[in-house]
Amino acid sequence: MKRTNLLLAVFIFSIVSFLLYSIYLFFSRLYLSPVCNTPGPKLAIWSFWFEFYHDVVLRGRYTWQIAELHKQYGPIIRINPYEVHIDDPDFYDELYVSGGKRKTEQWSWTRQSITTSVADGEAPMPTSSPSNPSPVIQSCVDKLCSRLKEHKSAGQKVNLMHAFTAFTGDVVTEYSFPASYGLLDKCDFAPEYYELWMSILSGSHMLKQFPWIFPLMSSFPPWFVERYLPDMAVSYRWHKTWAEQIRNIKSREVDSEKRRGRPSIFETLLDSDLPPFDKSVSRLVEDAQTLVGAGSITTSLALALATYYIISDEDIETRLIDELTRAMPNPNTLISLTSLEQLPSLSATVLEALHISYGVSHRLQRVCPDQSITYNSYTLPPGTPIGMTSIHIHDNPLIFPDPRAFKPERWLPLETEGARLQKRFGGALRVVDTVWEKDVDLTCDIFTPAARKESKGIYVVIEGG
Repeated sequence: MKRTNLLLAVFIFSIVSFLLYSIYLFFSRLYLSPVCNTPGPKLAIWSFWFEFYHDVVLRGRYTWQIAELHKQYGPIIRINPYEVHIDDPDFYDELYVSGGKRKTEQWSWTRQSITTSVADGEAPMPTSSPSNPSPVIQSCVDKLCSRLKEHKSAGQKVNLMHAFTAFTGDVVTEYSFPASYGLLDKCDFAPEYYELWMSILSGSHMLKQFPWIFPLMSSFPPWFVERYLPDMAVSYRWHKTWAEQIRNIKSREVDSEKRRGRPSIFETLLDSDLPPFDKSVSRLVEDAQTLVGAGSITTSLALALATYYIISDEDIETRLIDELTRAMPNPNTLISLTSLEQLPSLSATVLEALHISYGVSHRLQRVCPDQSITYNSYTLPPGTPIGMTSIHIHDNPLIFPDPRAFKPERWLPLETEGARLQKRFGGALRVVDTVWEKDVDLTCDIFTPAARKESKGIYVVIEGG
């Protein structure tokens, strides 16, 4: 009887303590916060669970919910207990500044969503630019064209996301490591590489909310992860691959400078005067994930969407082909990148692809640790995380009328309209087995934009030519 009473007392005490703590958080965050005069929904201000619901339960939908909240509360709002979000394109250049204007930092809470461990400071990167990337890119383009011809001969459809992710993956790993991954040579364009990034990005919101999850999972034996956590197992295996590559570089088992005349990015990092921690295997694995991921998935999405929209619109396709035919009468004779950049229709199409694909879709917060930032009548004290979202600018009808329509002509002429908008910011292909609402429309924010979860990709077949 006494034990039952004791357990009941402990239970009641826990409930009362939880309620009192919740009430304390509610009042302190709502009325005592340094940004308490900034409007926003009380649930979001009180707890991170509001964001959790929209980003984890609804899979990356908070970005669109924030847009709705701005319609209700105005251009500046609180979207969680600490963060202020601003929807004003004219403020973009005021928030995202270089260190020369004022000290600015990432918000550590969000950095957890794109790395699997929390590291202090920014990711180290070489200060020197890589050598001319054109030969590497051209080599990968030639390989991609060759593989597409193989699929054409075999009458096989092509998943554009797999094909372009293999292409961008080979380019970025050729520069990052002593050797590229050779993804373009693999069957069906190495779909497992694309699934790796979908697995990592799909878990980004959960990692942001609960950063201890991945370290906990990493402590489990490999067989357990493979059997019971298959999505995590994909990321787990690639992390082991990156760690092994970095150890090989540290042990000098490979030397890409001797083999191809230039060192890889990670060889450059390890030969630099960075502090020991920044050259540790664990830290460089995080940098590998960030560097390779940034160079692979956002670029491949832009390429896949551009291809889809071009071949879905006969006028755009014809205009591009005519312009390229005049510039390159012999398709086997290449012209310089500088000459290609002078082609107005091609340049406008590239810019529209970047507009329609968003780049990084998640808001990027900045923290100014030593001075206040003023927006209209609001003064945000030092240390306040302030974010803006590229999607809200790209979808702003005042800047881009009919923003979700693919209209390269909106950038023409490049000298006037193109310049104004930029401040903001081998055969015929036929689309098959692709539904715009499910496979093309970007409705999820998993740090980068994504189509619906049930999407299988954008498919084309290659005909004629």
